[in-house]
Amino acid sequence: MPNREALLESAITSLQQKGYAGTTARDVADGAGVSLGAIGYHFGTVQELLDAALAEAVRRWFEPLIGLLSRPQPPPTFERLGLALDGLLDTLARHRPLVIAYFEALLRAERSPSLRTALAAELDAFRQALTVGIQSLLAGQPESASPDPQAAGSLVMATFDGLIIQWLLDPEQIPSGQLIADTLKRTVTLATVSAEPVAAV
Repeated sequence: MPNREALLESAITSLQQKGYAGTTARDVADGAGVSLGAIGYHFGTVQELLDAALAEAVRRWFEPLIGLLSRPQPPPTFERLGLALDGLLDTLARHRPLVIAYFEALLRAERSPSLRTALAAELDAFRQALTVGIQSLLAGQPESASPDPQAAGSLVMATFDGLIIQWLLDPEQIPSGQLIADTLKRTVTLATVSAEPVAAV
């Protein structure tokens, strides 16, 4: 494996094991089997390497969820959303250090334009997948009674973020993804019905 890829994989492993703040240049270099100088040669600084590794780790984390949401075939959209939510919760249990590193990186992104751009791109891909799914769900519904798909996608993303925070603090209280999706479906249905014009008597 070329040194650059070895450093990236080593950094991802270290992030998963120690988090962003706990990972050192020596950890990454030793894990890749290269000298410390290789970090500067390929990435400039260890911070730039960790930013690139974190962005790649988040991409890998989101990729199967985006694929599930983007499928045009059955199951229905909210059932796919439930599966995606369950998938998200399952990944949290396996990658708790990475989840913590993700939140550390959100703070660091304010001072790292490249990291901010990379994370924003992954979030936008997630939002677009949600938007496509919501558009298919709303197909055939009166436009006046339908929520804006992109706004609805952002709302579901906020649900994901909230679930992650709750899981970090009190995982035993998190309901299943399918139950959350069913609750969202009932909420959307209620909002749609409420928005329909009342027929004159």
